[in-house]
Amino acid sequence: MKNIYVLDTSVLVHDPSALRSFRGTSVAIPIYVIMELDVLKMSKRSEVAASARMASRMIHAFNQDDTLNQPNGAYDQDLDTHFRIITEDTGASSDGSIDVPAALRAFEAGASGRKMDGLILRAALALQQSEPSLQVIIVSKDVNLRLLTEFAGLKAEDYEQDRVSHDDLFRGFREVDADDVELLHRVWVPNETLRPHDLGFDDLLPNEYLVGRDETGTHLVRYDGSTQTLRGVPRDFTRRLGVTPRNIEQWIALDLLMNPNIHLVTLVGRAGTGKTFLALAAALAQLSEFVGEGTYQRILLSKPVIAVGKELGYLPGDMEEKLQPWMTSFHDNLDELIRPDPDGARLKGATQNESSWTHLMATRQIEMQPLHTIRGRSISRAFMLIDEAQNLTPHEIKTIITRAAEGTKVILAGDPAQIDNPFLDAHSNGLVYVAERLKGSALTGSIRFSEGQRSPLAELGATLL
Repeated sequence: MKNIYVLDTSVLVHDPSALRSFRGTSVAIPIYVIMELDVLKMSKRSEVAASARMASRMIHAFNQDDTLNQPNGAYDQDLDTHFRIITEDTGASSDGSIDVPAALRAFEAGASGRKMDGLILRAALALQQSEPSLQVIIVSKDVNLRLLTEFAGLKAEDYEQDRVSHDDLFRGFREVDADDVELLHRVWVPNETLRPHDLGFDDLLPNEYLVGRDETGTHLVRYDGSTQTLRGVPRDFTRRLGVTPRNIEQWIALDLLMNPNIHLVTLVGRAGTGKTFLALAAALAQLSEFVGEGTYQRILLSKPVIAVGKELGYLPGDMEEKLQPWMTSFHDNLDELIRPDPDGARLKGATQNESSWTHLMATRQIEMQPLHTIRGRSISRAFMLIDEAQNLTPHEIKTIITRAAEGTKVILAGDPAQIDNPFLDAHSNGLVYVAERLKGSALTGSIRFSEGQRSPLAELGATLL
């Protein structure tokens, strides 16, 4: 039995290019999905509006010959896929196409305020009834629609093209057998070369690390894909950054963050593991303001504006003032890294200490970048830190990464277990998607944190709650 996949609006909003993921099969788009996309293209959430518009354009591209409403639909030769539009009256006309009365009834139903999910399900049921030789499968990110679909007797699937299993998520490093740890010392010997196969690793990825432990301590090396050799990772970051890594994961993170040849770093881990703190420490250490001819001219900080709990309503002020409540997590870490200057406050007659990093904000050495205005930008020689990236879709992450021009480094940090975006989960968010899809590139590096460092209470909450 051949399958025909009926796509829900949630799939196209999540991934506008999802239409190209169904190769060698048939895809049906309920007319109610197009109506929902028309409403969502004006959404106040800019990322949703952009996805809706892109999905609509892609559907229109398949309809160049006006065949989407025909029984066999439009055929895309490159994808070997048939696309068609359906309503709950599909199959009512003699040739199986959508007739004018059926289309009018669909528009009236969609405009009457009835639940769109029910209309999409009815369209799928009508398609199954008109073509019993096919197995109709509704593909949706909406778990409730999938439950209703199965209750109605149809098959339902989640859209898993960009789904990443947490157990399979790239860890960033591997352990060296105790018998081979002594070989790691060769990376520090002049004119000596150590390669992965010397340690029994034939599938090591560029910028993946090896960890060895013996009586002399812990040893860390990184695989350099350009030379196909292992390179030693320095231990002392205190002199350059003013911070000291507390575990292997932080040690690896700092090496990735301080390497100018690695242009994208993903920091994946639960709350309190030091992701934001380490990224900001590395950013300040490489800022021209502090080190003269630094690697980066400015630091761009951003995060998705998604509230935890009930919204407080509209915030007063200009764009920067509206962003302030969302950016306090960065301020907290900056306060730890750059202590207030008591003399500076006293000379100005202030009664409280002034944050020493505020002049960096005033001179735009540190900038707050709203994500909804990043499209179209070309950002050069900047250290971009996107925090809470687990609340971004793969499409949004792609938009951010493609803004990076010459000399820019992008850091994506987040905890897949703390997602506030209702359309995402721990397996489909943009953070884990990028970490998995881009692993193995010489331009990227990733580390998955597991050890919390914020406080015993924070670690207890992250582990047991």
